[in-house]
Amino acid sequence: MERTSKVMPVSQAIQRFMPDTCDTLAVGGMHMHNNPMALIREVIRQQKKVKRLVTSPSACINADLMIGSGLVEEILTAYVGFEHLGLAPNFRKAVEKKTIKLLEADEPFLVYGLQAGAGGLPFIPYPKGLELTDIPKVNPDLYRFTTDPYTGEEVMTAAPIKPSVALIHCQEADPYGNAIFKGSEFTDRQMIFASDVVILQVETIVPNLAEKYGSTKVNVPGFLISAVVEAPFGCHPTSSHGYYTFDEAHLKSYLKSCKNPEAYGEYFQQYVTGISEKEYSGKIGLDKLNAMRQKGDVSFYD
Repeated sequence: MERTSKVMPVSQAIQRFMPDTCDTLAVGGMHMHNNPMALIREVIRQQKKVKRLVTSPSACINADLMIGSGLVEEILTAYVGFEHLGLAPNFRKAVEKKTIKLLEADEPFLVYGLQAGAGGLPFIPYPKGLELTDIPKVNPDLYRFTTDPYTGEEVMTAAPIKPSVALIHCQEADPYGNAIFKGSEFTDRQMIFASDVVILQVETIVPNLAEKYGSTKVNVPGFLISAVVEAPFGCHPTSSHGYYTFDEAHLKSYLKSCKNPEAYGEYFQQYVTGISEKEYSGKIGLDKLNAMRQKGDVSFYD
């Protein structure tokens, strides 16, 4: 039986597989690495609303840009920031002004919750001691306690997280959705297994991924993927492991624009709503993007 290609343009993938109002959207990547920015910018262009945004334990511009668009009602996260460049301005302002609801969780909640969602489990118990933080008091609706049937002791649990849609970046995929992380997976692989729909952006499409790397190194099964979008430099201004580093100058420019509504509007027009994703690389400049390539790392699995 002949397989069907899942490759499509970014605009078609978002239009077809993400509802106009998404109950729970998970965005992959951690810190300033492997953020699926090509997909996120297209979500904003198409004005897809998000009831709950779920991030990895450490989110960055993948969450902050979405919040700055005004499309997000609430966010489930442990941290949103820009590492050594500072905190996330749109996230902070939205929380302070209460224009977005913050569901503050600790990092284990997100890791265990996605694992529970991926495995079809009702919950995952925490290791002893983590219940001593104040996080369960801040968001008591997120945390539940139960009795360990083996010891009779009380344990804290993480509920399953099952996103409606996940936006994920991998380095390479075949046309049928089988893909490979050529660097850290973070919690992205758990997001893939836990989500109902997965839209995958990749640096390049390989006709036969298993033949190139060996089947044991293909760590994303294609049957879980709804659409594959080829988006070279699609993580910009964040990094793509093994391909290019993050664009610190651009990130600083973004953070500076967030200080002034007019400047932020100009940034939005210039890099998101005013251009198509196909035009984005030209806007940044191919010479600059090529200069960001990490020499010697592309053959990570070769």
